[in-house]
Amino acid sequence: MLRILAEELGRLLSRTVLVEARPGANGQIAMNMLKRAPADGTVIFSDGTGITSILQLPHAQHHWRDFEPLARLQLDPFALYVRTGGDFPDFAAFAEAMRRKGEGIRIGGFATGSPHQITTMQLASRLGAKFTWVPYDSGTKAITAVMGGHIEASMSNISVYPSFRDQMAVLAHTGESRIEPFGHIPTFREQGVDLARYHWRGMFMRREVPKAQVEQMKAWVDEAVRTPRFQAYLRDTGTLDGTMDRAAFAAMLEEQAAEDTRILRELRLLA
Repeated sequence: MLRILAEELGRLLSRTVLVEARPGANGQIAMNMLKRAPADGTVIFSDGTGITSILQLPHAQHHWRDFEPLARLQLDPFALYVRTGGDFPDFAAFAEAMRRKGEGIRIGGFATGSPHQITTMQLASRLGAKFTWVPYDSGTKAITAVMGGHIEASMSNISVYPSFRDQMAVLAHTGESRIEPFGHIPTFREQGVDLARYHWRGMFMRREVPKAQVEQMKAWVDEAVRTPRFQAYLRDTGTLDGTMDRAAFAAMLEEQAAEDTRILRELRLLA
């Protein structure tokens, strides 16, 4: 996603825009890089939904308010994966198993305290059910574990479905409506569960960058998102345009962080 966006942004600005991967510590290696960079608006940090939960956990090196919200880019619905031809032919069967077996149902996904676990907890709460969360260091590894019969299901993202569609089924996703090119997959709301939530991906800058530069960069990024190539990428991956104004983005982060705090305390990950 970022490489396509960077190419479109570079074309619009007639300059090279580099994407540099700095993995590790749930994004905090990249955050360190941003904090050491000049506050001149030339370095942007990309993160997603997990920033307001991961950075509340003990031993986090940063706080999510350390960074200036720049732009929300992409919305990727969460999706519930099971094996094709397995024990759960549809969502109703899975929901019944969760209610009946409780913690005997193992659902895997990325990390502990992640948006994927939080979304699964919201699902269980609405069903009046329980489950056992099994953390992996990536969503795709959790899906692979389902394929191998090690766990019953995985909560991941709809965008990875094309890589697994021959062996895996998605029972429902958290979008507000069905999405192309996966129009055969229902939403949780269609299944009678009021759960609409997105894994968003976005961009942040240093707080010290002058506001005029932040606003100019926001305008450029929005223009890159609107390009035909980037919009085609969104359609092809079953994801959505997540752009919103910066004030709305900041307000969304505050609301999301408050809900994350509540659930992290329920998980006893916060005092």
